[in-house]
Amino acid sequence: MRKIGGIVALVLVLACVGAGCVQPSEQEAGAQLCQDLGDLRAALESMENTSLRSTVGDIREGRDQVQSAMDNVRESASQVANLRIDDLNAAYENLNQAVENLPDEATAVEAIQTIRPQIQAVRDEQRNLSADLNCTTQ
Repeated sequence: MRKIGGIVALVLVLACVGAGCVQPSEQEAGAQLCQDLGDLRAALESMENTSLRSTVGDIREGRDQVQSAMDNVRESASQVANLRIDDLNAAYENLNQAVENLPDEATAVEAIQTIRPQIQAVRDEQRNLSADLNCTTQ
């Protein structure tokens, strides 16, 4: 009977590991968050570095990449104890709203000039969080 109980316990542990219920260590979670913050930085740079032939639609696609990176940051940040990303979330929401409010007929230069303060605010919060975590690349 003990043999069956041990087998059942082993199966449950393996199922939990396969389903992802094992929490990463604090160090692993911090390293993942640093990587995700680097990806966010890259997405912001990509969004801001549009060509003169870009459209508001292209900028919105860039915002979608930033949103994906933010989703990853939020997910990995949830694994780090005592970490608040409220300021980063607020800065991103302001950027998202600014992009939504861009007129479709705006040129890429006009659009980027309009949303540059919001991009910078997200970048500043990303850098602050990277510095707080002692990430090697900011």
